[in-house]
Amino acid sequence: PYAACNLSCYFCVTQRYLKTKVGLKLPTDYMLRLVDFLANWGVRGLCVSGGGEPTLHRGVPSVLLYAKELGLKTSIFTNGTCLTEELIAALWSCQFVTWSINAADAKTYFLIKDANLFDKAVSNMERLVAHKGNSKTFVCARMLILPENFKQIHQVCKLAKKLGLGGFSVRPVDFEREDIIGHRKLDLPVAEVMEQFEKCHEEEASDFKVFTVTHKFDPEFHVKHDFNECLATPLLIPILQDGNAYVCVDKKMEAPFCLGSCYPNPETILTWWGSDKHRKMIKSIDI
Repeated sequence: PYAACNLSCYFCVTQRYLKTKVGLKLPTDYMLRLVDFLANWGVRGLCVSGGGEPTLHRGVPSVLLYAKELGLKTSIFTNGTCLTEELIAALWSCQFVTWSINAADAKTYFLIKDANLFDKAVSNMERLVAHKGNSKTFVCARMLILPENFKQIHQVCKLAKKLGLGGFSVRPVDFEREDIIGHRKLDLPVAEVMEQFEKCHEEEASDFKVFTVTHKFDPEFHVKHDFNECLATPLLIPILQDGNAYVCVDKKMEAPFCLGSCYPNPETILTWWGSDKHRKMIKSIDI
């Protein structure tokens, strides 16, 4: 909902447009009207994420709570550094909360994110867990494997468990996208990473799950595609801060992949969803 971030992760896919679109924001009243439309249309889930740090937008708590009130299952991706009391209460209304951390200490966190906010992020997670109550929200720490942090995979897993989170998810970073500055294939020590994965799985318990994701990568942890079509694109509507919708979350803010406008009237979606243009765009995708 907001083209802004208080971190500067060198591998982030939003760097392509975040600098030129910084400050672009969807108004809260519009997002509430959008939720109204989506719920009436039959949409069953809402994910607030990407394109910046969503919790910087002060309207996010009311959007999450309103969406749940209308019967939508909600989720959010956050770096966890901006949690207010109002936001903490709203997060426990979600079905999923994903916390992006990527480091086990402040030094590594700074190397990766160019910000001294590790301690704040961890203390905010402590505050979040302290307000859990009877909520069944699944809170998961998420880590992308990088040259700077691969030795800390098990440490981050143990941190998530110690904090009382419900799980830990880890996978290699995709640093091969051509729209990332300095993109290249990273040579990660696969054997050492796999050993760390095994240690992480030893941490699993009835209330703590571990997800080591490798199916998107070849044996050397380089990106692979075993398919040339995506079955998710006809089911999703990625709506960006510019008020436009795009055919794929990986094609955000790319004009050739813009489906149409959703702003200021959400019902505009009905004029292009399922149209010939929409169908042709989906069929044109060759992964």
